Amino acid sequence: MRKVYYIIRSLFTLFAFSMLAMGCEEKLDRSPYGFREEDDSDLIAGAIFFQSFTNNGDGTTSDSTSGLMWKTCSQGQVFSGDATNFSCRGANGTLSNPSSFGAKELQYCSVDLNSCNTLGIPQTLTNVSPIGIPGNSEALDSCANDNTGGHTNWRVASFLELKYLSSNSRNFMLLKFPDTIESFYWSSTANEQDVGGKTSRAVSFTRDRFGEDESFSKTSRYFIRCVR
Repeated sequence: MRKVYYIIRSLFTLFAFSMLAMGCEEKLDRSPYGFREEDDSDLIAGAIFFQSFTNNGDGTTSDSTSGLMWKTCSQGQVFSGDATNFSCRGANGTLSNPSSFGAKELQYCSVDLNSCNTLGIPQTLTNVSPIGIPGNSEALDSCANDNTGGHTNWRVASFLELKYLSSNSRNFMLLKFPDTIESFYWSSTANEQDVGGKTSRAVSFTRDRFGEDESFSKTSRYFIRCVR
């Protein structure tokens, strides 16, 4: 019976979302962070996948399936609202990107070496250089120094965690994580296939490449999403 309940609930959620999209089509198409047209299969998958995500009203979102807690907003943005009506528009954007609402682009590492990540597999962010050459990670520090929701153990989401978050419907993701920037987000995972240790993995949250991944120079700047 519980399974039937969740199926019915998902269908109602999908119907409500369809009505919202129909009523706001013109407005959403003009928004750089708006919804996109998606296949019915993606929408149904998104309705089911994201129903386990609950906004806690304090800038955090819990996923009962994975046990993870995410920051609702990208690093630099400010959560505004409560558990039922919320956004990440509590801060101003930059002159170059006024619709970023304060989201910050940060470096994976200050040097294109393995100074900011472990050498084991998976290679992940660390604040202790394993090669004796110092490096600083703006991404790691940003999450580690965050106390959103009264928690002090935030970290940069791993490659697999970002792929998990972007595994189906971007539209439903935006309902849970509003004002997500249309760009790449750094993961905490370095590119273990890069023998020189110069690159790390990032995942796209854009409309046209949602869920795709690339490796970039560690000194490049991309957006950050924290998890615990």
